Amino acid sequence: MNRLFSKIKQGAFSLGVMALTGGLILTMNAPASAQTGANIRVLVMGEDSDPASVKRSSDIYKRVLAEMKGSMMRYNFKMVDEEMAAVDLGWNVTDRRPKVELLEAVKLMNASPNATHHARAMVLFRIHATTRDLSFSNKVTTRIDGEIYDMATNQFLDTFELAPGAYAAPADCNKICITEVVGERAREIAMSLGDILGKKLSYLSPSDTANNTGDDNGYGMVTTYTVTLRHFDTREGLSVIGVMADEFPGYISHNLMTKQSALRRYEYVTKAKPYKMEEWLTILLMDMGFDVDNQVNISVENGLIIIDKIIPVTDRPRSNDEETRFN
Repeated sequence: MNRLFSKIKQGAFSLGVMALTGGLILTMNAPASAQTGANIRVLVMGEDSDPASVKRSSDIYKRVLAEMKGSMMRYNFKMVDEEMAAVDLGWNVTDRRPKVELLEAVKLMNASPNATHHARAMVLFRIHATTRDLSFSNKVTTRIDGEIYDMATNQFLDTFELAPGAYAAPADCNKICITEVVGERAREIAMSLGDILGKKLSYLSPSDTANNTGDDNGYGMVTTYTVTLRHFDTREGLSVIGVMADEFPGYISHNLMTKQSALRRYEYVTKAKPYKMEEWLTILLMDMGFDVDNQVNISVENGLIIIDKIIPVTDRPRSNDEETRFN
């Protein structure tokens, strides 16, 4: 087995032993379905910029939101609450916000130093409800649609829409009565929709049991990192990205974006979580002979990985990987 990969596996094993001996086991033999969404934090938000849609301050909206979140939690997705984050950040949550403003709000949440504000996936939904007076009754129609986005990679993931549901309300039904009727029906629709969304997102989050382990193995949604190498010479830069491509678990692909005299920038696609990337890069640089506390700096944040050789290293020993990799 390759020496570096062996070190990575040994490091993971050591961490697992520490967790076991420290009594930190939180789950035992959990079924696969219970671990489906454990790798994804999800934020569900309503877009009500269309005057014909149900506004977020409506009781209908609140009931639908609660059912959608509840259904997705059954898939073990970690739900981020927008209003809780807004309280922490001192924001005002208002009606009729456009889609661009909602996306900007999520990006600001993800920039917060409080990790509980961060969300990987964003579910954006709209509620359309209309009533028609038929003289003998009121005809009520509801429809819910929306999109799913990956906020770490700025990718559109999927769309969803449920067929309109039509049903009757009493002829003398006033505004409060209509709200109650629509809210109850929309709540039932949202219950099924939350289940559908859970299934849509689950395939993007490999379960731990699918990788033959019962704990957090460092795999999550496919992520596109921007990897920047600063002040590394050509051989060092090629060695770093070569090991990342050949030996880091979860690797999918990479591509050179920019090459300058003191800078290389790559697109790096992987299923590895950020904390694993930081751990493996530290092992890699130590294996290459760098003092990771004094000679290099590793930054991993919001899909950006920056590896900076902060001081010149003239007497750094060459590793075996560097001497043989490109022969």
